[in-house]
Amino acid sequence: MLSQCCEPLIQLYEILLRAPGVFGTRFSGAGFRGCCLAFVDADRADEAASFVREEYRKVQPKFASQINDKEVMICEAGDCARVI
Repeated sequence: MLSQCCEPLIQLYEILLRAPGVFGTRFSGAGFRGCCLAFVDADRADEAASFVREEYRKVQPKFASQINDKEVMICEAGDCARVI
């Protein structure tokens, strides 16, 4: 799987694996403009996001400088599917 991704995405994945509070991470999307998703302890989400921002800027400074303020999005899981 890693061999099919571009280097910046692989680096993001590796940073997420080291981020505080991260239980696991994976790639999402197909090829061009893919992303990484991570399952994170809700109490450590802000800490993990700060870590990712800081570490990614170290390995991809030029690319990271082109990303807007939504490079890290913290979302909450919703209710499961159900019949209304």
